[in-house]
Amino acid sequence: MLAATAAERNRLARELHDAVTQTLFSANLIADVIPRIWQRSPEEGLRNLEELRQLTRGALAEMRTMLLEMRPEALERAELKSLLTQLADAFIGRVRVPLSLAIYGDCDLTLEAKLVFYRVAQEALNNIAKHSGARQVEIRLECQPEQMSLYIKDDGLGFEPDAVQPGHLGLSIMRERAGSIGACLKVDSRVGQGTTVTLDWRSAGRD
Repeated sequence: MLAATAAERNRLARELHDAVTQTLFSANLIADVIPRIWQRSPEEGLRNLEELRQLTRGALAEMRTMLLEMRPEALERAELKSLLTQLADAFIGRVRVPLSLAIYGDCDLTLEAKLVFYRVAQEALNNIAKHSGARQVEIRLECQPEQMSLYIKDDGLGFEPDAVQPGHLGLSIMRERAGSIGACLKVDSRVGQGTTVTLDWRSAGRD
């Protein structure tokens, strides 16, 4: 179990390193051309400045995520709201797709549940970035006393869940994570109609 956890952490660190490198490369290209663009069209220059802001903000979020992967104790101390905000910023900077994040209620939950919600959100966003071709993404977290629901929705290509090969898209890993805390994971998707991932959790003391 420890070896599997370490291997997954190393995989995530490699992916984050690649993502940070790609984002900073894009930011550097934009920074190089902004002075010439600004001379030609200040309005277009402002648009490029906003894109540069998103890229640098995303790179910073990716770096923070990579540091969390290298220091599990820091990940354990972080609040779920901060972790989801960090994932959202990193996604926007890397994929350059609009993402809306809404969090309702006071998210007071166990460490195990927090880590599962974080990992499921992380895996779902990775899938969207790699496979969906989405133009819009929505994350909604609803917290109530001793229960919580996470929704991650995109308007991408979608897929047929029954036709997915075992282990593909990390669906089995997400389901295993959900099962480890007694939560329910649902994946609703159709070809051409996007995908919605829902994670529902209730504390052990709640019927």
